[in-house]
Amino acid sequence: MLSKRILSILAMVLLVPTLLLAQNTTSGMRGLVKIAGGQPLVGATVTVTHEPTGTVYKTQTRTGGTYVLNNMNPGGPYTIVVTFVNYGTETLNEVYVGLGEVATIDVNLKEKGNDLGNVVVTTIQNKKGDFSGKGGAETTIGKEKLDNLPSVGRNLQDFLRFVPQAKISGSDGNLAGISFGGQNNRYNSFYIDGAANNDQFGLASSGTNGGQTGGAPISIDALDQIQVVLSPYDASIGN
Repeated sequence: MLSKRILSILAMVLLVPTLLLAQNTTSGMRGLVKIAGGQPLVGATVTVTHEPTGTVYKTQTRTGGTYVLNNMNPGGPYTIVVTFVNYGTETLNEVYVGLGEVATIDVNLKEKGNDLGNVVVTTIQNKKGDFSGKGGAETTIGKEKLDNLPSVGRNLQDFLRFVPQAKISGSDGNLAGISFGGQNNRYNSFYIDGAANNDQFGLASSGTNGGQTGGAPISIDALDQIQVVLSPYDASIGN
């Protein structure tokens, strides 16, 4: 009987790394590079720079004019530069990518003979409530809002109140006062860079790791963005 218990505990321990590896911690980008007439351009160079860290991602368009970039830092802003011989340079600024998302960014290049200069296109992150990619309602609070919005207590409540489906029932920063869609707060699941940060033993009323101390699971100053996804959501952020 004792040996069976030891084997059961060992099996549970071996399963833990598998569950953690299933969470998304990165983002991606893909798209199509075209020329006049909508024809795909093969061999164009796509350079994407993560401005906060200076990380550069580089690739070339393949058959069909498509490109794919994986394992990118979530958030932004990103600067995208697309170049090709005898064609102008296209630059896109202020591009944001949500955690676990693969953003679709298409680019049109013009021939140098008709080029009057670089075309700079400014984009913004996905609109609030745009759930076409993951299945459920989603709200993303980016770095700009985190830096500029007033926060008396420097806690998550000050920012999560901007989520339309959120209900704030406390004012002391305790996450037990935050619920979404009319559900109990214990149905919340908190992820930091894609890794679950929940109270596995159910001891804290907030449902978060270390919640018994009454503190937030992470400092506001350490956040690049806050993303709230309501069910039904993509299976990659489930469990």
